[in-house]
Amino acid sequence: MKFEIPFKSDIYLNQTELIIPLIYKPYLKDARESLIVGLISTLIGISIIIGKSYLGIVFIILGVFYVVKAYPKFQLYNKLKNTYFEKIKEKVAEVESDFGNGIFEFKDESIKYIDKNITRDIKWTEFKGFKIKDANLLMLLEPEKGDIMIIGENEIGSESFKKIVELVKTKLK
Repeated sequence: MKFEIPFKSDIYLNQTELIIPLIYKPYLKDARESLIVGLISTLIGISIIIGKSYLGIVFIILGVFYVVKAYPKFQLYNKLKNTYFEKIKEKVAEVESDFGNGIFEFKDESIKYIDKNITRDIKWTEFKGFKIKDANLLMLLEPEKGDIMIIGENEIGSESFKKIVELVKTKLK
């Protein structure tokens, strides 16, 4: 199957918003873990104090420490996410007319992607998995580096999208 998709900045920016959480997942995971440890520790401390032991104060102090520690981590995640998206928006605004069409060719052994700047032939074994999010197929190569191929149902139509999803499911089990 081969699809030639014209570049549309609004679709590209929507797809970028979908992949940002995958790129910055380690930051969000770290913030969530701190928050969870803090809340659990605080609850344990409260239950110990209810049981008439002052040892619970130690757990409450530890819990408050982790909850407070989580806040700057969430701020960092949001700052990184927003900065990345703003830079992408600026880049798209600068060179939107230079993008041209992207060609996706789904073959038995690989996916070939061609646009004005690059040609990539990626073997199925190089992918780490896939996700379907908001009618978009995200094929993960190195998500932490932003290397994610994405194709949307609104770019190729419902029937073609279903066929591609079925093919990807068989190739990336």
